[in-house]
Amino acid sequence: MPTVNEIDFIKVSAMKITPVTRRKTIGLAVAYLASPMTSFAAPSWPSKSVTIVSPYPAGGITDILCRIVADELSKVLGQPVVVENRTGASGSIAHTYVAKAPADGYTLIMGGSAPTAATPALNKSVTYSPKDFEPIGYVAELPIVLAAHPSVPGRTASEFIAYVKANSGKLNCGHHGNGSSNQFACLSLARMTGTQITDIPYRGAPQVNTDLLSNRIQIYFGTLPTQLPLAKEGKLKIFGITSPTRASSAPDIPTLDEQGLTGLNFTSWNALYAPAGTPRAVIQLLSKELQKILSNSETRQRIEGTGCVTRPGTSEDLGKLTAMEFETYKRLAAESGIKME
Repeated sequence: MPTVNEIDFIKVSAMKITPVTRRKTIGLAVAYLASPMTSFAAPSWPSKSVTIVSPYPAGGITDILCRIVADELSKVLGQPVVVENRTGASGSIAHTYVAKAPADGYTLIMGGSAPTAATPALNKSVTYSPKDFEPIGYVAELPIVLAAHPSVPGRTASEFIAYVKANSGKLNCGHHGNGSSNQFACLSLARMTGTQITDIPYRGAPQVNTDLLSNRIQIYFGTLPTQLPLAKEGKLKIFGITSPTRASSAPDIPTLDEQGLTGLNFTSWNALYAPAGTPRAVIQLLSKELQKILSNSETRQRIEGTGCVTRPGTSEDLGKLTAMEFETYKRLAAESGIKME
């Protein structure tokens, strides 16, 4: 296809214009303008480095996932992909920042169930909502298990429920603070069993487990990587996983769903988002490459080495999940009166 330099416009203007030469000239111009090599066509993306914002500190699960995805994306995009930690306020500082960032595909965020869906549903002072982000793709899920002190009898979910019903008002359930997913799990357990269970807040898993092992609390919806080693040592029991499917890292642990205990599908997941209004072509490219990355066996091993489970999915799937969880937390907040300040 000829370029501008190959067209001698002086000769064209000097030649005698006839119907034939006019058709040839117009045809040549149309073909040139349609050419993908036209010099004034839209620049390709990306033409500079891309930033993935982590709402949590370096060294945590979210940050580790950010760096794994950044490493792999930089290889396929041909540009550096860097991680920037903007921590605080339960992830809302990072989300507020990215929601206001230019919608050009150069600023992304590793969101998740808590900061992207739960926090805006529970905290009225937060200025963003899921509508402020374009979903790119699901990255990983950190399985949550129903754990209990060894003194709780039985091995199955049905035996656990029977014990809870027989001990209404006597059991304590630990969680990570007001509005956390495991607090809602505690409240949902009490509601579905028609019992009274005291929910007690802690700063994090280490503090909860200290009291769980000493029997100050009897129930805890904790992550699989933190609870499984303790279960193997006989220091606590695991009655099931709250995810819809079993975890590849612990395939022998059944889900609560398959044991007939439905309604406790609380999970902790991470996913990639861009600011709302980011060009659809950029979102589609990132989603496609992210799914390829997560399907790679080596990348999957790196992610699952953290205790997470990879779950590749489309941007549409993530959009539905985010909206569903946002509405779920709004409903649970209205029913329980719980809110975040």
